Amino acid sequence: MRYEYIEPLLISTMKVLANVMQSELRMGDVSLIRPAEIKSDIAVIIKLEGDSTGGIIVNMGRETALNICNVMTGEKFKTLTPLALDAISELTNMIAGNATSAINDLGFDFKILPPSSLTKEEMITGAPWLEIFQVPLLTRCGEIKINIAMRTN
Repeated sequence: MRYEYIEPLLISTMKVLANVMQSELRMGDVSLIRPAEIKSDIAVIIKLEGDSTGGIIVNMGRETALNICNVMTGEKFKTLTPLALDAISELTNMIAGNATSAINDLGFDFKILPPSSLTKEEMITGAPWLEIFQVPLLTRCGEIKINIAMRTN
């Protein structure tokens, strides 16, 4: 995995989250993990193709997702309704667009595939050998983990 890919993807993701939540973010301890170590209630993957293949997995707990939905919509969600999940999907679309633009602006050639939700089982069985660069982001809404995995073609 090339650091040249990680930095622009992470920085653009952090900018989108800070803007949407209208607050500062703090970065937790960065680590390398395997797919089986991703633990969350909600995970959405943004797949990238081009100079490398891989993606960004945005994952968070249910309470964090509800808090983000409340900020984004101005409503008070108590459960993850279809409207609340749409808000999370829209946040992921914003991250995807900004991350792809940021990395392509550096001269790389990537295209983005539509974001999709991911189950824990799919993460574990999809590529158990894969190393994932994980960055926890501490926000006023809760912890969001950004996971980046890229394989050189």
